[in-house]
Amino acid sequence: MRIEEEWKRALHVAERAALDAGEIAMQGWRAGGEVAKKGRFDLLTEYDLRSERLIRQRLEEEFPSHRIVGEEGPETGSGELVWYVDPIDGTTNFAHGHFFFAVSIALYRGNEGLAGVVHAPALGVTWKAWRSGGAFRNGETCSVSRRDRLEEAMCATGFPYDRWTNPDNNHAELALFLERAQGVRRCGSAAIDLCLVGDGTYDVYWEKALNAWDMCAGALVVREAGGRLSGYEGEPADPRSGKLIATNGLLHDEAVRTVREARHRVPLG
Repeated sequence: MRIEEEWKRALHVAERAALDAGEIAMQGWRAGGEVAKKGRFDLLTEYDLRSERLIRQRLEEEFPSHRIVGEEGPETGSGELVWYVDPIDGTTNFAHGHFFFAVSIALYRGNEGLAGVVHAPALGVTWKAWRSGGAFRNGETCSVSRRDRLEEAMCATGFPYDRWTNPDNNHAELALFLERAQGVRRCGSAAIDLCLVGDGTYDVYWEKALNAWDMCAGALVVREAGGRLSGYEGEPADPRSGKLIATNGLLHDEAVRTVREARHRVPLG
């Protein structure tokens, strides 16, 4: 099997698993049910657990030689090919009946994205991408925007769970982007935010204190849609690093400068 076909097959398996996991999530969405706390703001529901169990089972059956790193369970497997799984990205939204949550599944080799899918069942939208194969929204090719002025840009971000106690809480960055951009949105799902950069809805997205399962699938969508990714100082992007700037490319240098300027204005300890 050619390499391109292998990644396409991996994407097909991941997409089917994401769609089925999304059906599990929708059984509990706006239906009430018990919500546990993993931290002060970090929530967990039975649907996170059921969704991840289904995804892990599918991936283990189809790719027994691959590793699996998921939010709700221990790492399994071995080898250089790794699946990053978030069964419900945006659990807080999900628990409150908000529409913005998603199943996120991505296959990586080191820092290299190979296949990824983000399925937002309450929105009825699925984004997917595979290496050198392009990015798609509900089956249609998608691409980043062409806006090249920050004052005309729609931006997005999110905030860490320890924002009440950690001075590095993204408040300074938000304040500066609010001064300079046309608008800033806070969706509550990093996976969806990244995909909205990939399909041209957003022009800039930045966030820190994330996990690989939050970012890996959406980051691949951005890259395959023609966007640009980096760390906070403009260094090469690593979606496993915990922080990311994603843009349409045209605004990337300005976005990096804005993040850097904001962080240098405020002592972060």
